Amino acid sequence: MAILRKDLIRELRTREMIISMILFVLLAMVIFHYAFSVKEDADLTYFTGGMLWVTFIFAMLLGLNRSFAQEKDERCLDGLLLCPVDRVTIFLAKTAGNLVFLLIIQVVAVPVFTLFFVSRSYVGDLVPFLIVMLLADVGICALGTLLATISMNTRSRDLLLPIIFLPLIVPVLIAATGATTLIFAEGAGFGDLLARVLFLLGFDAVFLVAAYGTYDFAIGE
Repeated sequence: MAILRKDLIRELRTREMIISMILFVLLAMVIFHYAFSVKEDADLTYFTGGMLWVTFIFAMLLGLNRSFAQEKDERCLDGLLLCPVDRVTIFLAKTAGNLVFLLIIQVVAVPVFTLFFVSRSYVGDLVPFLIVMLLADVGICALGTLLATISMNTRSRDLLLPIIFLPLIVPVLIAATGATTLIFAEGAGFGDLLARVLFLLGFDAVFLVAAYGTYDFAIGE
């Protein structure tokens, strides 16, 4: 909680990461809107899942690069490593912080996205969508935090992180995209999304366990 509180206060003071991520998401949506709206009555509902999650994943890359950059550059990481706690605690705090930032972005972006791309009312499908979004967010943040830790000690960390993050996040992208498209385009219920929800839950569990078992080595090297 102390690490999470420190990260949140620092970001609220500077607002550099949040503002840049929100601007990226909104600009990407505007570009998608004009790129795919070849005619006025074009139905873009079946493209919603892909556009939404691709935008979120690339926006999250901006935040992941900064989540450890200041800790490393200002040597705050040395102080964290000297704390008498399990180093997995650092992973959990950083993952929670990234999750909070991603949720803030989504609170701003999802209403704008539905205004641009969704032609039907989705109020009745809000609960399945929130479940899919939360499970996908946990997977993105858990995997991203682990890989950001691994890449932060390299000279080309800004280049290395996308190279190792994007291929590994493809399963989450496929499941979240399919589920989101079903919800927005067809109004699918929770039963129709069960396979994708279970897949996202399994993905989250696998990488949380993997991070728990390897984080001490990842952050110590």
